[in-house]
Amino acid sequence: MKQSLPQEVHQLMQAFLHLLNTYFSKDLMEGVYIYGSTALGAFEQGKSDIDFIVLLKRTVNKQEIEILKDIHIQLSNENIGARLDGMYVLKDDIGKINDSLAPYPYCSDGCLEVGHWDINHVTWWVLKEYGIVLQGTPIIELDIATKWEDVFNTLKYNINEYWYCKAKEVKISVSDEMVESSTATICRILYSLENGQIISKKRALETGLKTLPEHWHLLLKEGWRIRTSVHSKSLFDTESLRAEACREFVLYAHELCKERYFSEV
Repeated sequence: MKQSLPQEVHQLMQAFLHLLNTYFSKDLMEGVYIYGSTALGAFEQGKSDIDFIVLLKRTVNKQEIEILKDIHIQLSNENIGARLDGMYVLKDDIGKINDSLAPYPYCSDGCLEVGHWDINHVTWWVLKEYGIVLQGTPIIELDIATKWEDVFNTLKYNINEYWYCKAKEVKISVSDEMVESSTATICRILYSLENGQIISKKRALETGLKTLPEHWHLLLKEGWRIRTSVHSKSLFDTESLRAEACREFVLYAHELCKERYFSEV
């Protein structure tokens, strides 16, 4: 690893590589890479997942899937609290998104499954622009075709479809996880649309507090509170007030994006 990684990440990824290279030959793996918050330089110990992509030269068989399951169980047992999340994707599928992919192995919360997980144009963009090579082919040689236009359309879908529908589902209460996810993710979408860059959720929240109307600051501070000190008391007097603020923030962002970024698209 030529890039400097936080010590916790470095140790876990060294163990990961050792296990992969112990059980699999070079005819299987094209490369092993880090993307996500770690690649963006925003890893938070005890908070951030360590997002990885393993590019494969061929499809793994059932026996190899069982070996991968054992590898991730071992890593979880030996690294309590560290979360290694990612997927095993064919090199020939670089740049494709879930809709056009056959089921693939992926790890979430330490458990390996086969299906569809976190592959979209944002995934490929972050890997292309910020990814860290742990082993194998340099990223520039992968010829990842994803363009910012692809990322833009993904963000458009996220705010117009996914989050807009989520807002409609909000009733009189929302979980801490929902508050943190909605505030950080919406702030990141807004920043990305405005600046043509992908940043970490933590930095997005910080930026949102500086740039968005003061009306939303209490909710954004609530998201920050949950992210940084989950056991502290809520900033809202009631659950219903927090749920209403969360729902209205998503709807506000939806209208803002429609007027500012999507009106001519």
